[in-house]
Amino acid sequence: MFLLVFAALGPAILAGLMLRRSIRSRWYEQPIELIGAAAAAGGFAVVVWGVGVFAGGLDDRETCQLTHHTTYDQAWRERTGANGQSFFPLANACNEHISLVPAWVNPTITVLAAFTISALALALFRIVYAIFHRKELVSS
Repeated sequence: MFLLVFAALGPAILAGLMLRRSIRSRWYEQPIELIGAAAAAGGFAVVVWGVGVFAGGLDDRETCQLTHHTTYDQAWRERTGANGQSFFPLANACNEHISLVPAWVNPTITVLAAFTISALALALFRIVYAIFHRKELVSS
């Protein structure tokens, strides 16, 4: 879990440096700031995904019995696909009533991924717009 925090720390620092670069202009007008915001959101999405993946701990059976005080139903998990093997949406459950993945994880990943993709698309649009609408030609 701590490795995921350190993995997201790099993009977050990079994003902070890019967002700090332009104080006078609005952050969403500069492509580098948009890329920084996308890096920060992507890093946080990775951390939230890690929280969901490791929510069950190392042994799901022991987590269900000792932490949630409920029965572990392996047949139901295999039948429904809630055995923790999918990458998205995250689904890891003890039985049909108790889920090990917190309810906020999948929606948060979706929102952060949508923001990351939107920020990168807007940055690309800004770059292409700046290239095609230059007022003077640069030549040497």
